[in-house]
Amino acid sequence: MTRFRTRLLLGTALAACLASPLPALAQTHYRDGTFPGPSVINYWGHVQAEVMIHGGKIVEVRILKYPYSHSASRYIASRALPYMEREVIRAQSGRIYGVSGATLDSRSFIASIDGALRQASH
Repeated sequence: MTRFRTRLLLGTALAACLASPLPALAQTHYRDGTFPGPSVINYWGHVQAEVMIHGGKIVEVRILKYPYSHSASRYIASRALPYMEREVIRAQSGRIYGVSGATLDSRSFIASIDGALRQASH
């Protein structure tokens, strides 16, 4: 196989993986309400999210805290976190991909969402 074809296949596979959320292990039904996740600290600051459930579905995700002490961290959070909010709603779970270039914020956001959804599952 030529290098071009190999790169094309790898690029296509990567694009397909990044275009959709991770598959859910089991469909979870959540209790209705608003559930704040834990405040998760990373190198740049705290990230905390909250989920709102209606009819057993995630209908809204809000960012309660995000890193803002440095201009670079504010910029990264302003781009990455809204994207991940939408992905959680689309996936109806916290099993989403992080954002490249925002690894720490992504991991903190996902951990906070997971905590909120654990509360909603009980």
